[in-house]
Amino acid sequence: MKPLDDGTFSIACIPFQTYGLALGDRVRLSANVQVSGVMGSSSHRVLRMLLVPAPDPKQLTESIDRIRTGIDAAGLLSEWNGDRHVAVDIPPGTHPSTLFDIMQREVSEGRAFWEWADAMPFSAHR
Repeated sequence: MKPLDDGTFSIACIPFQTYGLALGDRVRLSANVQVSGVMGSSSHRVLRMLLVPAPDPKQLTESIDRIRTGIDAAGLLSEWNGDRHVAVDIPPGTHPSTLFDIMQREVSEGRAFWEWADAMPFSAHR
């Protein structure tokens, strides 16, 4: 989190597990320093993908290499959690069709699952 002048904070990473948040969103924090509300959207989106464990380690490595290459070619920011879970920042106005094609192939061939982080709105857990 990056503090802003108005007492809110800017999301400074690409969220892996929270719906309705993206890089650059302006949020407020609760007393226990958890996001309690979204005050402003950055209009970024987060595309998350989880790769399925492969019986052949070479197959997983090839999938990871294809995805990393697609992310790099599109000039996008990404963060990996281990070697199978990636979150990709999609800035407004960006249409990385080659990356989408690579990811769709992984999903179609049963090697991955993907979702948009804005599939559901943010909800503070109580």
